[in-house]
Amino acid sequence: MSPRIVPLAELCDLDRRGLRPDDPDAARLPLLGVENVASGTGAVNLDTRSRVGEGKSTSFRFDDRHVLYAKLRPYLNKVATPEFAGRCSTELVPLLPRPGVDRGFLAYLLRRRETVAFAMSSVTGSRMPRADMKALMSMPAPLPPLDEQRRIVDILNRAARIQALRRRAADRLREFVPALFVRMFGDPVENPMGWEVRPLADLVQEFRYGTSRKCFDRPDSEDALPVLRIPNVLHGGVNWTNLKFITLLGDEREKLKLARGDILFVRTNGNPEYIGRCAVFSEYRDAAYASYLIRARFRRSEPVYPEYVSAALALPTMRQILLRLTRTTAGNYNISIDLLGRVRIPLPPLTLQHRYTETVKAARAVVRLGESRTRVAAALMASLVSELFQTSSSERGTHSA
Repeated sequence: MSPRIVPLAELCDLDRRGLRPDDPDAARLPLLGVENVASGTGAVNLDTRSRVGEGKSTSFRFDDRHVLYAKLRPYLNKVATPEFAGRCSTELVPLLPRPGVDRGFLAYLLRRRETVAFAMSSVTGSRMPRADMKALMSMPAPLPPLDEQRRIVDILNRAARIQALRRRAADRLREFVPALFVRMFGDPVENPMGWEVRPLADLVQEFRYGTSRKCFDRPDSEDALPVLRIPNVLHGGVNWTNLKFITLLGDEREKLKLARGDILFVRTNGNPEYIGRCAVFSEYRDAAYASYLIRARFRRSEPVYPEYVSAALALPTMRQILLRLTRTTAGNYNISIDLLGRVRIPLPPLTLQHRYTETVKAARAVVRLGESRTRVAAALMASLVSELFQTSSSERGTHSA
């Protein structure tokens, strides 16, 4: 039997069996929303609260035979294969594989880049794009024999397990950093070891707000500087992706140019969880920073490591203090330089701070390596999916000819 290219509708059926909120089954079946499905992997997390509320709307039934396809924002690539019976919001569409179609094969087919591109080509709505399911069901899809489908699924499952192990290792390393801080110094709010406590203002040579000048997607001159904004400030370090650029000259350039050891604080955002998020600038390169941020440059004479301060402020108890210091204006949460300077920090011996800083730098280097390998693994996985399906398609074309 020669393999064929067929419409997706020949691989599966839309199985939109509605379940009313007053149906007795609605109370006993777990409710799954788009928020409960991870992008790319399709992992299901029922601990994530679904925005569909307490099930006051009609939902769809599903069980362990279905593939759930998220039609809302198809670029997020949310495709799940649940191992339980439940109900889902109408933004998740249950697809039932037809006889001779492996469920795992169907799921990988829907997750491939080509399917995402096809779904996005016919979305409706701009702010909340949704896939046109009728159009999606017309998508040309490879349909190899069942044993070939299972071979492909086995290869991709093994690659997915390797990818998951890399992610798990990186997550554990990220958890190590705050755990090490508490073990070495105790909680900075409770200060159980009785370290000297001083306000940040005593330790900082200069606080300064960033530039409010318009930034550009590309450098507009040879003197242009990359501008760090809120998305570039992560706990523990700087993210150098999606940069904007600005040209600053003379005194303004010198005042707003970052130096190694500076800390950047997020000072304003509509989400209070961003306020006070900080990162140490540790690069040998020039950069400026936007007005949403505050820069702190520490006195060299003071007994403090910037990495220690940044780690202390990232802990949950210190985050609560920062949140209590915020003010709201026009729906935005803000913290001023004056209020930030009042935050009090315990000061352990420099030798202990140094040991912590060096240990964390080594751990973060491993984390970055792990994240790099995870990104490579994800790219290889996507390429492998495309290659396997393209190989299947080309084989079908050869046999058909």
